[in-house]
Amino acid sequence: MSFQWQRFPWVESEFARARWMYAIGMLYLLLGYLGTNEIAALNPWHRPALPIATVWDASLPFVPWTVVFYTMYFPLLATPLFLAPSPAAITRLTIAQAGMNTLAYVVFLVFPTPIDRPAAHPVEGIFHVLLDTLFRADHPYNTFPSLHVAQSCLLALFYMSYSAHLCIGPQNLSAVRKNQFAVRVFFFHTAAGLLIAASAVLIKQHYIADAMSGALLAAAAYGLIFKSDSRSNGSSPLKSLR
Repeated sequence: MSFQWQRFPWVESEFARARWMYAIGMLYLLLGYLGTNEIAALNPWHRPALPIATVWDASLPFVPWTVVFYTMYFPLLATPLFLAPSPAAITRLTIAQAGMNTLAYVVFLVFPTPIDRPAAHPVEGIFHVLLDTLFRADHPYNTFPSLHVAQSCLLALFYMSYSAHLCIGPQNLSAVRKNQFAVRVFFFHTAAGLLIAASAVLIKQHYIADAMSGALLAAAAYGLIFKSDSRSNGSSPLKSLR
């Protein structure tokens, strides 16, 4: 007997099911990150820390107000629920994120990378309040690779493909408007990703190597899921978003 989605009206459409799967993926991101961070803080296996700090990290200033850009990451993750072009696109993005997160969790446990963070002083203003809240909620582990940067870069690549896909084919007025919006979304996510990466190192939440490895992880996940899927279908990676 086949499963009847009609029993669950909130997931009966293909788009709704894809959005629910994406939401579950975000829950996996949250619980997996917090769980591995707790384990890394306990360090039950007594693994040595991965030495990735450089002189460039030491030379960067501590800029508390950039924490505003760092917190942009959280609403950014929700945008595919509303802006993804198709259920297939959301599904592939969810798979890419899950694979990327799983690999990062393994690295977090095998190669713990603590970071020395400066003290935040809430009495000095709202930015220090935000930093103090962040530092209290997040142990100084799980830094390499930076999932903030990885997720932000993957979203930018995702929307890049979407905007490029809309540039192909007949350009009636509706298509032009849709393309203009998609391009704006891509540029917004690209700018947001750059600001998040910069803030991650300027608030001393991550090292430079963390941000670079996060970007490489996103590129690898995008290439494996989106481009490999398009090759298996004999189509361009842009068509995989349909």
